[in-house]
Amino acid sequence: MKKKELITELEKLGYRLFATEKDKLTSKKVLDVLDELAVSGDSRLIEAFPVVLANCAHRGIKLDIRDLFSMHEGDSQQRATLEKLIRVSSDLLTLEGVDKPEGLDGITEPLRQKYGDLLEEKIVSLKPNKTLSTDRFKNSVRRYATDIAKSESAREKEKQKQFKSFQLNRHLSTLFPPKQKELVLKKLKGEKLTQTEREYFSRVVKKKLEALANTEVKKLAVRLTRK
Repeated sequence: MKKKELITELEKLGYRLFATEKDKLTSKKVLDVLDELAVSGDSRLIEAFPVVLANCAHRGIKLDIRDLFSMHEGDSQQRATLEKLIRVSSDLLTLEGVDKPEGLDGITEPLRQKYGDLLEEKIVSLKPNKTLSTDRFKNSVRRYATDIAKSESAREKEKQKQFKSFQLNRHLSTLFPPKQKELVLKKLKGEKLTQTEREYFSRVVKKKLEALANTEVKKLAVRLTRK
């Protein structure tokens, strides 16, 4: 996998370096990406490893990490690098309270005994002459967690906005016939009314709205709907 292709796949998995692309990914493709990250000479790409795992959990992509390990012989340097990255990633996701792929904890428990706590040191030694900053790993996951929180917050606000709009339309349909409801919404949005519409709004619709805004009417409505 060439670097350009690797970056493209990372963008799909929530780790953006450049432009974004939204294509459906298979678990096999994700494992290929993780395998490529482990051998990458670019620290920025290797730091994406835990973000890829977190994004898979967020998007419901199931991974079998054993398949990733099985790509390499048990005593190979690549296998050891992957094990360390899985071990570090699992701890980082736990630390930041980010969801992890199903079954990841079961995979990492034996690695805990094998490698200990890799986050205790300032650097993580992955392979000969290749170390990464523990803080940079943490910051990578922290940025992802922040982005997800913002995304969820924006999505929730949009849902609330849509629900309020639905409620408004439903209540207006109960109180006003279609033509009057249309005028109310046009007035609410600041749209220009024709002279005929203005006259009708003033003569009929406005009087209904004034009645609805009356304090005594609102009190009456609250009292009767609570019985």
